[in-house]
Amino acid sequence: MASHKIIFSNKVFSSKKDAKAFFKEMLNKYDDGDDIIGDDEVLLFELILRHPDFTMKRGIGIKRFYKDKSPEYKTSCFHLERTDGFKTDFSYPRCIDSTTPTLSQEFYSACRYAVSDKLTNKKKDIFDKGAVYCIKTNELLTFDTSEYRHITPRFRDIVNDFIEAENIELTLDLFVDDADLQYITKFSDHAMAVKFDAFHTNKAVLEMYKKYER
Repeated sequence: MASHKIIFSNKVFSSKKDAKAFFKEMLNKYDDGDDIIGDDEVLLFELILRHPDFTMKRGIGIKRFYKDKSPEYKTSCFHLERTDGFKTDFSYPRCIDSTTPTLSQEFYSACRYAVSDKLTNKKKDIFDKGAVYCIKTNELLTFDTSEYRHITPRFRDIVNDFIEAENIELTLDLFVDDADLQYITKFSDHAMAVKFDAFHTNKAVLEMYKKYER
């Protein structure tokens, strides 16, 4: 059986098996009741974008992800709490097994790509200027042990605000797949990418954190 790549904006898995192993390991490193944080939280949001019932799960917005016991089984699983206080669990294998990207997933990925180079270069510039410390713990950081993290608003909230501000209807003609790399989702209209970049720059507040620091 041929393997299928699982694509996220900043991570590519060579097969569904590898993706499931990764998220199983992620789940196991947290205790029941723990919030999912940092890069894990970002990847988990990209994962749930693949869920066939994403719109229903998201509701009016996602406040946080956390680990807890399944309401049906004795095992633990990922949960989310919506901004209206409603809580629900979700299956990471079901998200991974989904074969068709949702329009929300495509739009989010295109937005990530629109600002990815700028954020990477900004992080490099910060380290080029001298010693870098975690804004919370004041620990000395390296490039690999740090996260240049969205503080307020979260990246996904900036994307949602952009959709509302521009009154964007999500349709397939908004996107074009990269002809060479195949797994990059871009806006078909470069002006949309430029507009989102400017919107993001105006809204985003980012700080340097130690990886996995709450």
